[in-house]
Amino acid sequence: MKKILIIDDDKVNQDILFKAFSQKDYEVISVYDSLSSIEKIIEHKPDLIILDILMPGLNGFEILQMMKEESIIPDTPVIVLTALRENGNFKKALGLGAEDYLLKTDYNPSELVKKVSERLKKTRAS
Repeated sequence: MKKILIIDDDKVNQDILFKAFSQKDYEVISVYDSLSSIEKIIEHKPDLIILDILMPGLNGFEILQMMKEESIIPDTPVIVLTALRENGNFKKALGLGAEDYLLKTDYNPSELVKKVSERLKKTRAS
């Protein structure tokens, strides 16, 4: 069973994603506290991470930077799911290693599950 780690301080969004991924037989780990996110990444070694940018404590950019600098599971795909619309944020996230950048206002949970499934199939095929 593939593990998805969701790092987001928004409880409603966490609940929506937890339900969507759990229904498709993913093991879902939720992290609400960005300060413990790196510890959870190392502990659980997820197959994919869904990461918010706007959080108290560490923001998503700082988490991506730490993952990159410390080579913390460097091949783990990260999808940013955020409310930040500015194009510079998109480029910054991709530059720090995120594979995709989705806006919370535009995404559909079932489409995100499909995108994750396709991404994990590519990882398996590599």
